[in-house]
Amino acid sequence: MLAQYMVGQPLILLCRTRILRIIHRNRHVAEQEVDDIDICEIHVSIEMLGGFTIVTGENRITERMKSSSKTLKLLQYLITYRHRFISRGELLEIFCDDSQTRNPGSSLRMLVSRIRTTLARNGFPCAEDVIVFKNGGYSWNNAVICDVDAEEFEAICKKSSSYIRGDEKLELLMQAARLYKGDFLPNSSDEMWVIPLAHWYRSMFLDCVHDALSMLTEKERYAEAEELCAKALRIDPFDEELISYHLRALLAQGRNADALDAYKSIENMFYDVLGIQFSENLRSLYSQIQRPAMEDSLPLEAVISSYLDGADIPGAYFCDFSVFTVLCKIESRSIARSRQSVYIVRIDTKHEPGAKSGGVMKQLGAAIAANLRMGDLFTRASPSQYMLMLRNLTFEDCESLIARIMHALDSKFLPDIIRTSIKAVMPTY
Repeated sequence: MLAQYMVGQPLILLCRTRILRIIHRNRHVAEQEVDDIDICEIHVSIEMLGGFTIVTGENRITERMKSSSKTLKLLQYLITYRHRFISRGELLEIFCDDSQTRNPGSSLRMLVSRIRTTLARNGFPCAEDVIVFKNGGYSWNNAVICDVDAEEFEAICKKSSSYIRGDEKLELLMQAARLYKGDFLPNSSDEMWVIPLAHWYRSMFLDCVHDALSMLTEKERYAEAEELCAKALRIDPFDEELISYHLRALLAQGRNADALDAYKSIENMFYDVLGIQFSENLRSLYSQIQRPAMEDSLPLEAVISSYLDGADIPGAYFCDFSVFTVLCKIESRSIARSRQSVYIVRIDTKHEPGAKSGGVMKQLGAAIAANLRMGDLFTRASPSQYMLMLRNLTFEDCESLIARIMHALDSKFLPDIIRTSIKAVMPTY
């Protein structure tokens, strides 16, 4: 009876279909070793700086595509090291080193199969042949023509550091800076193999930026320097050399108000995030920023207008610590004749656990500004300390003022972690 069924053509087609399904289903069980093979002509653009994107023709594959995180990271690894053979053991150690994985080898084959499926699903031509198996390991098929932004960036950086000089060198530096859209694979930054590469590319970028800024400043191309600084500071907001270039570029364009806003914003960030002050080099820029960018012949009206600007803002006057110390010296000379009292009040939170977070200092600063008189002034002397200058008050008045500030704080526990001291300014004869 079996023979009469085998004579029919439909049975042959049915068997062939089942065989093909079995081969496809068990493809992950065993890989056939092949060298890089010629596949249909593909030109692929791959972005790895600032994100991960693969573009081929009109097809675009991004990190938002529906695929597991581990599958994407394996694909990123194969592309990153596409110019060398990657052993099975190396991949197992990185991507399948899980005590709960009973069969790591099978898991690796499954991940590779998912990569091929993902590429095919997103319109990648010849997806089955993009990842090849050879010598017991896996490799990206180098028959695929690839433009990888990280590789291009590194090549330009190395070329710019050669014996090229002048405008050609500057153009290469600017080209490298434009190409660097962000850190290497930022959404995979927790992977141990990504961390050193991300640091390496970031260091190259910052070196290029510093060199370019030096040349742009020398050529007085301040607008370009400002734009480059703005981009670099988004990458590393705590690079004091970048901050200095940024402030000087603004000053050179006569934008003192913008420079002052940038200075105060960055200074607060240093206090709140790092818990440290600017270096002396940056603090020395403050007097330059406050100086109006005007001609040598300065009209009296311009001076009065400059110093009256913002004088009607309610609350105490907040100033930089360097200005505060100068005003203390002036008051010390003045009270020698006026005999008026001047007290310095120190309020600090250094006994607070985690005081560098900045939350208490922000709340404290707002309370100080709201409860002092307009003629009083205060400064943030350190990441965890404010100083106040109070005129024509008694010691008891100063204590009452401090109590009012403490009462204004939201939490009843905050006064317990804040320490205060009061000291009179002594006259200078």
